[in-house]
Amino acid sequence: MARSRAVSSEKKPWRAICEAFEAEEVEYVFGIPGNPIALYNDLYDFPDIKAVLVRMETSAVFMAMAYARVTGKVGVLHASPGPGMANLVPGLLEAFYGCSPIIAICSARSRQHAGMGGFQDTPSLELADPVTKWAERIELPARTTWTMERAFELAQTGKPGPVYVEVPVDIAATSAEIPTYRRPLVELRSAGDPVLVERAASLLGSASRPVIFAGGGVVLSCAEQELLTLAEGLDAPVVTTPSGRGSISEEHRLSFGLVGLYRTESSARPLDEADAVLFVGTRLEEFQTGLGRYLPAKAKLIRVDVDAFEIARNIHPDVAIVGDAKLVLRQLAAAVSPVSGRPWTTDLVAFKHEFEERVELECAPDGEDIKTKQIVHALNHVFDEGFILVNENGGQDLWSYYCPYLKVTEHRGCVAPAEQTVMGLGVAGAIGAKLGRPDTHVVCVTGDGAFQMYMKEIPTAVQYRAPVLWIVCNNASLHWTKWIGRATGEKYLAVDFEAQPDFVAIARASGAYAESLGTASDLLEALGRAKRELEDGHPVVLDCSIDTWDYPKGFVDFHRDMWGLALPEGAGATSVGG
Repeated sequence: MARSRAVSSEKKPWRAICEAFEAEEVEYVFGIPGNPIALYNDLYDFPDIKAVLVRMETSAVFMAMAYARVTGKVGVLHASPGPGMANLVPGLLEAFYGCSPIIAICSARSRQHAGMGGFQDTPSLELADPVTKWAERIELPARTTWTMERAFELAQTGKPGPVYVEVPVDIAATSAEIPTYRRPLVELRSAGDPVLVERAASLLGSASRPVIFAGGGVVLSCAEQELLTLAEGLDAPVVTTPSGRGSISEEHRLSFGLVGLYRTESSARPLDEADAVLFVGTRLEEFQTGLGRYLPAKAKLIRVDVDAFEIARNIHPDVAIVGDAKLVLRQLAAAVSPVSGRPWTTDLVAFKHEFEERVELECAPDGEDIKTKQIVHALNHVFDEGFILVNENGGQDLWSYYCPYLKVTEHRGCVAPAEQTVMGLGVAGAIGAKLGRPDTHVVCVTGDGAFQMYMKEIPTAVQYRAPVLWIVCNNASLHWTKWIGRATGEKYLAVDFEAQPDFVAIARASGAYAESLGTASDLLEALGRAKRELEDGHPVVLDCSIDTWDYPKGFVDFHRDMWGLALPEGAGATSVGG
């Protein structure tokens, strides 16, 4: 039987939208107001919903994405028409490829004057449509409730993603009978075909070297416990994509680190030796697989994804299961016979521990020029209770992706860019992560290039009491691009910041704590001071002058294997990891 619709009452659309936010227990609306009659005046009557004033609209998307990632809730943001809405597009692009459940809501010019030269008349739906799961304009006030119910439903169900809702000013100004908001049905999960589940379970059960390859879909589905149950039942190593980090503690015996560009010895060996691989909730994009180069050639492949479109897009699995990660992993765990003490896994665990001991020695502070790997490795010693890592994706901050140089142990403890790797997501997103998880330390490891794009949000962190730590790997350049330049003949053009801001002065002027760090011998003390400042409620910027040409072996190998690039002999040191 269909659920009955609650009685309508007369109101304007923005009031109905705020009521929808209240019903959905929205905590924050990230954005910048335009005309206050569009949303913000109505928010005064909803004190549990806090408006966060960002310094640039793209930041609102990044903060909403990070908030959604660490809380499992829908992130909500707002922008004004024209350039405000257009500034959302880079963030929506990243959110679309990251399957991030967010809702962007914007006002728009009156329909009566569309195309007539009106102020900020913009093809907003046309801009939003390619980078959202659903883009909709409210054409009648009475459709406001249906539109918001649909927005919250689509953002969360199936393959999650960003939704864009537009409210024309003439519609917003019209009072009408608008139905009361009803929370949509979002616990809509599809289990796997039982025949295919049995086939996959049989394949895994007969394998002597099974590996689980976990992507961001495991986190989005809240399938962490199911992943752990299956891995322990099979005694199988788990490797993850960046978005899959936080689905299993990287201190766990069966956690072996990241894949593809981000792999080290401890994660490469189990995947290279596997005779069966279970892929769960991952698009298997270039940085994760090297376009197949980093997948075992002779292994049996099982793929689980909520979206049938993804199943055979870039591999041809032996078994394919369309279904929700949480339910399918639960089905598989029930179907496989438990394995105790698999010799291959025991050998891998011993190898992993030996590798971690080598990394510990490699990253020991030595009083010389500081290396990024020393910084990220020290984080686990200083924040030994765990923290949320917010990634950027530049040449040096990439070290934060390499386990065990840095280990993510916190549940939902990592916010990583999707395959678009838009710069600035981490810098701004760290604030959204902290607002979502105020009782957990939040650390963003960023290069100076990305930091300059979004250091404008330091005052936002101060204003909203969101004490996050930004570690700036400062080499005064776009060094990933510079590395490629060196590998192709040292033609450096427009990669060096010859006029570099004083990040410490900017941070202090914005109300944050800041200091510079130039030597490894000061590292632990500086991080200790930073942690104390965070606990006193102060955002912190740690500006680190780093040794520039030290890169992970996985990074070097990827560029050689995928793009045919390598530095000249002796041009730069690399790590032991590969």
